[in-house]
Amino acid sequence: MEQKKKRGENWSSEEKEILRTLISQSAHIIENKSTKTSVNIQKIKEWKNITNKFNELTGKRRSDGELKLSWKRMKLCAKSNLYTYRREQSKTGGGGKPPSPSLEDLEIMSIAPHDFIVEVNNYDSDAVVNKITYMSYKFN
Repeated sequence: MEQKKKRGENWSSEEKEILRTLISQSAHIIENKSTKTSVNIQKIKEWKNITNKFNELTGKRRSDGELKLSWKRMKLCAKSNLYTYRREQSKTGGGGKPPSPSLEDLEIMSIAPHDFIVEVNNYDSDAVVNKITYMSYKFN
């Protein structure tokens, strides 16, 4: 009978903040979209460095795979929150103003801006006029 994989410990907000800080310092390497072998080797080394620093700062033992997965999930969550905000903001029919994206979402956007590009459709009257990123989008 196969043994179930042990569930990992939940991530605290402090751990997520530390991970965002470490990744922001290495974003030029980690978020590089090139698939060259030399770039991939750099990414592997940088993830190992981030993992070592993270484990030293938190005193916990997280693998580089866990850190990568957490970063991916943080980006997906931020993207979802930002698109929900934008969709709610463009709805008609009155009602209250939708809540603005969190500071964490905005920080993730600034670390990986290429993941938050708004697409333009020149044939749709409701489409965004210019190709912009959410960083230049005004949140009031």
